[in-house]
Amino acid sequence: MTTTARIYSGMRMSPEEFRNLPETTPRCELVKGVLYIMPEPALDHQFLVHLLWKYLFDQLALAGVAHAYSSVNLVLPAEDYLSPDIIVVASGRAEMLGQVWVNGSPDIVVEVLSTDRRRDLERKRELYEAAGVPEYWILDGDANTLTALELGDDGRYRERAVLTAADTLTTPLFPEFSLPLAQLFEHPTRIRR
Repeated sequence: MTTTARIYSGMRMSPEEFRNLPETTPRCELVKGVLYIMPEPALDHQFLVHLLWKYLFDQLALAGVAHAYSSVNLVLPAEDYLSPDIIVVASGRAEMLGQVWVNGSPDIVVEVLSTDRRRDLERKRELYEAAGVPEYWILDGDANTLTALELGDDGRYRERAVLTAADTLTTPLFPEFSLPLAQLFEHPTRIRR
């Protein structure tokens, strides 16, 4: 395949072809050799991603405890190429952070639900679980909830909590992190339509 060929969701592509897509290509993911072109996120989606990332960055990255990134290129061990909304990687595991790609399973992956809710709730959950990502957070801006999933000893996700604006988000992976979710869901500059 040449990089000038028309690309479309559902087309088959090798990991090498995916890595060689031009930077002007829309945001895409490659799962089991199938390309998925992602729609542009809504403003509320972007707001929630950036604000949650800022809290993670301020409490973990600035303290030297972990790295926090939004909208990264993530390569999972099965050669699935995803673009999660946020990832958190403990400082002691920084070798997985490359210049363009993050190679491996982050400590925490966050997805903010968008128009293709089933993709985040089912397919990405399966991929992150199979890759051994210790925590998967699913943020639902419509319902103002955050579901925290954690990997059990059996390698399967279990629901640790479904949190609302009345709750505080914490994680046993990084005890220094604490976020009253009202600061996210009820932020005075959040615009919802």
